[in-house]
Order: sequence, then C-alpha cells, then structure tokens
Amino acid sequence: MNLFVDSHVFDGILQGSRTYLKELYIELIRQNPSVSFFLGAYDVQNLEKEFGNHNNVRFVRYRTRNKYLRMAFNIPYLILKNKIDIAHYQYISPPFKLSKEILTIHDVLFLDFPDQFPTVYRVINKLLFKWSARRADYILTVSDYARQSIAGHFRISPEDIHLIQNGVAEDFFEPVGELPDIKKRFNLEKYLLYVSRIEPRKNHVLMLKAFVELNLWKEGYNLVFIGSVTLKAPLLDIYLKDLSPEIKETVRFIDGSYGNELKSFYRNCRLFIYPSLAEGFGIPPLEAIASGVPVLCSNTTSMRDFSFLKDGFFDPYSIEDLKKKIVQKLHEKNCIPDSEISFVRQNFSWRKSAIDFADLILKS
Repeated sequence: MNLFVDSHVFDGILQGSRTYLKELYIELIRQNPSVSFFLGAYDVQNLEKEFGNHNNVRFVRYRTRNKYLRMAFNIPYLILKNKIDIAHYQYISPPFKLSKEILTIHDVLFLDFPDQFPTVYRVINKLLFKWSARRADYILTVSDYARQSIAGHFRISPEDIHLIQNGVAEDFFEPVGELPDIKKRFNLEKYLLYVSRIEPRKNHVLMLKAFVELNLWKEGYNLVFIGSVTLKAPLLDIYLKDLSPEIKETVRFIDGSYGNELKSFYRNCRLFIYPSLAEGFGIPPLEAIASGVPVLCSNTTSMRDFSFLKDGFFDPYSIEDLKKKIVQKLHEKNCIPDSEISFVRQNFSWRKSAIDFADLILKS
C-alpha cells in the first residue's frame, strides 16, 4: 500500500496538528514496514530531521508554499506520479479526488465559539471542512467532544467519525540526552508556564491578569508564554500596554521552542497553567504531567475528559477561581503523584493510537 500524507504543517509553526502527524506517523512507520509512506512538504529537509530515514518512507517536495497551488496542482501530481492508494489530509482535502481519502478534523471550534474567530474564516472553513468531510472515505478526530460537535454541525452520524486519540510522546516521560539549561539561558529562576499559540480563545489574558493581581512578580516569579501569534488577541494587547515596565520585565513571550528546549521549559516550571476557553483536545497539559510538574487546566470542552486532574481544574471564565487555584498549587509540594503520571502514560499513548489507526485503515 502507498499512503500519502500532506505534511505541510511542518513548513509552519509548532501546533497540535503538527504534533499529531509527527507522533502518529513515527509509530505507524515503525509498526507497518510493508506500507510505503510518502510525506509531502515544501521543506523536505525539516521532514527528514523530524522523522529520520526509514526504508519505507519517501519525502516528496511541494514546488510552492502557496496553499492553493499545493492543493490544486502539487498534491494531485504527486498522487498520480507515486500511484498513491490512500491519502491523509487535515481539515481540507484537494479539489480532485484521485485516491481514497482520510480526513482528520481536530475540531470545529470556530462553529462552537463563533465570537472567537473572524467571520470570513468561519464562512470559508465551514464550507471547505463540510465538503471535505462528506467525500472522505474515513473521517477521524481526536476527542469525543470534537466528534459530537462535527457530527452536529455537518449532519454526519457520529458512528461515521472515528476516534484516534492524541497521546504524549515517550520522551516527555524520559527525555533522551541532556536537557539545556533554560534557566541560565533565559535568566529565569522560578516561573509559571503556558504553552500554546496566541489567539483570543487561548485566553492568555486571564493568566496574565491572575499573575499581576496575585503580585507574583514581586515574589520573584516570571510568567512564560511559549507560542506564536496566529490570530490577533486585542484584549491581551490592551492589558499588556497598560502594565508598568517593572511588571513587563517579568513576562516573557517566546515565539517558538522545540525538542529538548521545550522539555526543559516544562520540567523547570513551578506550575503549568492551561486557561484555554476551548480545545478539540489539548496536548500540553498532558505533556506537563508527563514532565512531572503541577498542572492547572481549564474545565471546558474536550478538557473535561481529563478528570484525573481532580483539584487541578478551574473555570476559565473566572479569574477568582484561577487565582485561588494558583495560590493553592504554589503552596503545595512541587511535584505530582506518580499515579497521575502513570495514568497519562497508560491512557494517552501514540503507540495505541497508531494501532487503532492501522486496524481501521491499513488492515481493512
């Protein structure tokens, strides 16, 4: 079988859909040596760096980064040239169907929370997502919340949407190699951490307000945000503008952090907080737990499924709830139970997700 994967996300910023492809296909490639995998992107050198060299993998280069040309010309050409049997896309598939298609829709949050997204974005993507889903041979998603939402908005039976859950990479539990000293490099002693791209629904402003109102900056804490801006967050910008220079010096925005550097940020933080208003899944809180640090997580949408967090949940619409939980966590012993780490390791495994994927698609 020849399986093509549209891997253009590796040409852009770090995000959940990129983590999904990397970790899922690292396992699929290892588990299925008889399948030939064709991974397509503009920056094939980056693909080689991320996936390594394997006898059953070919990296195929797009001629352009332009998404319209990629979909209309590059991908159809590569599918025909390489005699692809089945192709895997995320969210949107090309206009011409030249093989069987797998479509992963991680979420339709722009339909669940329309006030958090631009109008043009909502209108165009609703049409494209629905059109792509209705012609796909397999529709995949990452959480039951997302499955029910997709089914409702696109009038598709939930039974026709298959759950292939996200996981946590093993090297978050046991890092390979020496981790960089991010405290020295970034001049950080103790800090609170949030890993997520920046857009309104990610709710960075709530975490920043709680940090300021608790006067944690006076206690020697820094606040670290890791992630790129993908949608303007005007409330965050306004709040930042009004802060004093003294407070601003304690708030760090880091555009991107990868590999062992990111693992080091996780392992050295005093507290990881995930205040997002809405997620189709939410991988970073699980990565933080795997890293052995205390976690506070929003109790909405798909994140409600992280019930093992117990007193680590908070209401992302209530700054008082978040402030209370931050104080509580910072006064506790700075570690989490081994049982919680073990639970995440057993129940959020990319290996299992790859087995479920193969049973559904590669062995059918």
